[in-house]
Amino acid sequence: MLLAGRSDSAPSHPRGKQKSEHRSPPLDNHSTFQRISEIAKTVHFYSHITFMYLFQDLFVCCLHANILDFYLGNVLNTEEKFPDLATVKTDLDRISRDLTVKGCVSHVNDHGHSNKFKESFHKMGKRAQTKAMGEIDILFDFLAKFC
Repeated sequence: MLLAGRSDSAPSHPRGKQKSEHRSPPLDNHSTFQRISEIAKTVHFYSHITFMYLFQDLFVCCLHANILDFYLGNVLNTEEKFPDLATVKTDLDRISRDLTVKGCVSHVNDHGHSNKFKESFHKMGKRAQTKAMGEIDILFDFLAKFC
Protein backbone atom coordinates (compact mmCIF):
# COMPACT_ATOMS: atom_id res chain seq x y z
CA MET A 1 0.00 0.00 0.00
CA LEU A 2 1.31 3.43 -0.84
CA LEU A 3 1.46 5.38 2.34
CA ALA A 4 2.85 8.80 3.08
CA GLY A 5 2.71 11.16 5.98
CA ARG A 6 0.82 14.38 5.68
CA SER A 7 0.15 17.28 7.96
CA ASP A 8 -3.50 17.97 8.72
CA SER A 9 -3.25 21.50 7.44
CA ALA A 10 -3.64 21.83 3.72
CA PRO A 11 -1.79 24.59 1.93
CA SER A 12 -3.71 27.84 1.55
CA HIS A 13 -3.13 27.98 -2.19
CA PRO A 14 -1.73 25.75 -4.89
CA ARG A 15 2.03 25.64 -4.83
CA GLY A 16 3.59 24.69 -8.04
CA LYS A 17 5.50 25.51 -11.11
CA GLN A 18 5.35 28.94 -12.64
CA LYS A 19 2.43 29.53 -14.95
CA SER A 20 3.07 28.70 -18.56
CA GLU A 21 1.08 28.23 -21.72
CA HIS A 22 1.50 24.44 -21.37
CA ARG A 23 0.07 24.29 -17.83
CA SER A 24 -3.58 23.40 -17.31
CA PRO A 25 -5.41 26.56 -16.12
CA PRO A 26 -7.34 24.88 -13.25
CA LEU A 27 -3.99 24.06 -11.58
CA ASP A 28 -3.49 27.80 -10.98
CA ASN A 29 -7.11 28.59 -10.17
CA HIS A 30 -7.57 29.51 -6.52
CA SER A 31 -11.31 28.71 -6.68
CA THR A 32 -10.62 25.19 -7.92
CA PHE A 33 -8.13 24.70 -5.10
CA GLN A 34 -10.63 26.00 -2.52
CA ARG A 35 -13.41 23.69 -3.77
CA ILE A 36 -11.09 20.68 -3.65
CA SER A 37 -9.89 21.62 -0.15
CA GLU A 38 -13.51 21.96 1.00
CA ILE A 39 -14.35 18.45 -0.20
CA ALA A 40 -11.34 17.02 1.64
CA LYS A 41 -12.24 18.93 4.82
CA THR A 42 -15.83 17.69 4.63
CA VAL A 43 -14.64 14.09 4.47
CA HIS A 44 -12.18 14.60 7.33
CA PHE A 45 -14.92 16.16 9.47
CA TYR A 46 -17.52 13.43 8.91
CA SER A 47 -15.26 10.42 8.57
CA HIS A 48 -14.19 8.20 11.42
CA ILE A 49 -11.58 6.47 9.29
CA THR A 50 -8.06 6.72 10.60
CA PHE A 51 -6.36 8.36 7.67
CA MET A 52 -3.25 6.63 6.43
CA TYR A 53 -2.54 8.54 3.29
CA LEU A 54 -2.39 6.78 -0.05
CA PHE A 55 0.28 8.94 -1.59
CA GLN A 56 4.00 8.43 -1.53
CA ASP A 57 6.55 10.74 -3.05
CA LEU A 58 5.65 10.42 -6.72
CA PHE A 59 7.89 12.81 -8.56
CA VAL A 60 6.75 12.31 -12.10
CA CYS A 61 3.90 14.41 -13.43
CA CYS A 62 2.56 11.58 -15.57
CA LEU A 63 2.21 9.29 -12.58
CA HIS A 64 0.07 11.92 -10.92
CA ALA A 65 -1.92 12.30 -14.14
CA ASN A 66 -2.51 8.54 -14.14
CA ILE A 67 -3.82 8.68 -10.58
CA LEU A 68 -5.97 11.67 -11.56
CA ASP A 69 -7.56 9.56 -14.31
CA PHE A 70 -8.17 6.81 -11.75
CA TYR A 71 -9.91 9.39 -9.53
CA LEU A 72 -12.04 10.56 -12.43
CA GLY A 73 -13.12 7.02 -13.27
CA ASN A 74 -13.39 5.47 -9.80
CA VAL A 75 -13.42 7.97 -6.95
CA LEU A 76 -15.38 11.01 -8.07
CA ASN A 77 -18.33 8.91 -9.23
CA THR A 78 -19.88 9.10 -5.80
CA GLU A 79 -23.50 9.54 -4.83
CA GLU A 80 -22.45 11.43 -1.72
CA LYS A 81 -23.05 15.16 -1.82
CA PHE A 82 -19.97 17.36 -1.68
CA PRO A 83 -19.83 21.10 -2.21
CA ASP A 84 -19.04 22.03 -5.82
CA LEU A 85 -18.23 18.43 -6.79
CA ALA A 86 -19.52 18.90 -10.34
CA THR A 87 -17.25 21.92 -10.85
CA VAL A 88 -14.28 20.09 -9.32
CA LYS A 89 -14.87 17.14 -11.66
CA THR A 90 -15.00 19.52 -14.64
CA ASP A 91 -11.75 21.22 -13.58
CA LEU A 92 -9.98 17.90 -12.94
CA ASP A 93 -11.21 16.53 -16.26
CA ARG A 94 -9.73 19.59 -17.97
CA ILE A 95 -6.39 18.99 -16.22
CA SER A 96 -6.46 15.36 -17.36
CA ARG A 97 -7.17 16.32 -20.97
CA ASP A 98 -4.41 18.95 -20.89
CA LEU A 99 -1.91 16.45 -19.47
CA THR A 100 -2.92 13.86 -22.06
CA VAL A 101 -2.19 16.37 -24.81
CA LYS A 102 1.13 17.05 -23.08
CA GLY A 103 1.92 13.32 -23.44
CA CYS A 104 1.02 11.98 -20.00
CA VAL A 105 -1.19 9.14 -18.82
CA SER A 106 -1.11 6.43 -21.47
CA HIS A 107 2.46 5.25 -20.93
CA VAL A 108 2.35 5.01 -17.14
CA ASN A 109 -0.70 2.78 -16.64
CA ASP A 110 1.51 -0.17 -15.74
CA HIS A 111 4.00 1.73 -13.60
CA GLY A 112 4.66 0.10 -10.23
CA HIS A 113 3.61 3.11 -8.12
CA SER A 114 0.42 3.52 -10.10
CA ASN A 115 -0.43 -0.17 -9.79
CA LYS A 116 0.26 -0.16 -6.04
CA PHE A 117 -2.02 2.83 -5.60
CA LYS A 118 -4.83 1.10 -7.49
CA GLU A 119 -4.32 -2.18 -5.64
CA SER A 120 -4.40 -0.38 -2.28
CA PHE A 121 -7.60 1.37 -3.28
CA HIS A 122 -9.34 -1.86 -4.24
CA LYS A 123 -8.13 -3.76 -1.15
CA MET A 124 -9.72 -1.16 1.14
CA GLY A 125 -13.19 -1.88 -0.20
CA LYS A 126 -15.96 0.62 0.53
CA ARG A 127 -13.72 2.79 2.74
CA ALA A 128 -11.41 3.53 -0.18
CA GLN A 129 -13.68 6.03 -1.90
CA THR A 130 -14.17 8.06 1.27
CA LYS A 131 -10.48 7.91 2.04
CA ALA A 132 -9.54 8.95 -1.49
CA MET A 133 -12.03 11.85 -1.44
CA GLY A 134 -10.41 13.02 1.78
CA GLU A 135 -7.05 13.03 0.00
CA ILE A 136 -8.15 14.82 -3.15
CA ASP A 137 -6.34 17.93 -1.99
CA ILE A 138 -3.06 15.97 -1.85
CA LEU A 139 -3.50 14.85 -5.44
CA PHE A 140 -4.25 18.41 -6.53
CA ASP A 141 -1.23 19.74 -4.65
CA PHE A 142 1.01 17.11 -6.31
CA LEU A 143 -0.40 17.98 -9.73
CA ALA A 144 0.21 21.67 -9.06
CA LYS A 145 3.78 20.98 -7.88
CA PHE A 146 4.90 18.52 -10.53
CA CYS A 147 2.88 19.33 -13.65
